Amino acid sequence: MGADGRVSNYQFWKIFTDGAIRPEEGISGLAAIIRDPNDQICFWWKCKAGEMTCNEAEYAAAIFALEQVFTIKKVKKIEKVKIYSDSQIMVDQMSGHAAINSPKLQILQKRLKSISKQFIQVTFHHIPREYNRLADALAYEAVEGIQLESPQKNHSCKPEIWEQFSSIWRDR
Repeated sequence: MGADGRVSNYQFWKIFTDGAIRPEEGISGLAAIIRDPNDQICFWWKCKAGEMTCNEAEYAAAIFALEQVFTIKKVKKIEKVKIYSDSQIMVDQMSGHAAINSPKLQILQKRLKSISKQFIQVTFHHIPREYNRLADALAYEAVEGIQLESPQKNHSCKPEIWEQFSSIWRDR
C-alpha cells in the first residue's frame, strides 16, 4: 500500500551492483545488473572509472546503476528498486544502521540519496559475495577493459560525471 492508503501497482526491480579497484593502476570498475519483477535479467552495465577506494567504488557502482536506470525508465515503469550489494558497509550506511566518518563517503551517500528520491522507493540489501558473482565479474571486466555488450544496449559512464566525482573526492 502506498502512503495514501491505495494499493500500488508498481513492482520492485532488482539491481545487483559491485565495484572493483586496481589501486596500483589508479582505476576502478563499476557494474550493475538489472532484473525485472519476474527476476529476468534485462540489462547490464559496466564502466571503467578513476582511482577510488573499495568503499567509494561500491557507492559509485550504486550511483552508476541508478543513473543507468533513468535511461530505460522512460520506456519501462521502474519506480521501485531493490539494490543488492556485497558491501555490508554501504548497505548499512544507506539503511541508516551505520555512521559515515569519511567525508568522501558522506558526499557519495548524499548523491545516492538524492538520486534515490527520484523513485517511489529504493531499498538496500546486503548479499554474500557468492550471490553477486555476475556483478563482480562485470566490474572486473570493466577494470580489465574487456568488451561485452548487454543484450539490450551497452552503456558507459559519462566521463564528465566521474571527472566531477573524482575532483570532489580528491579535493577533500
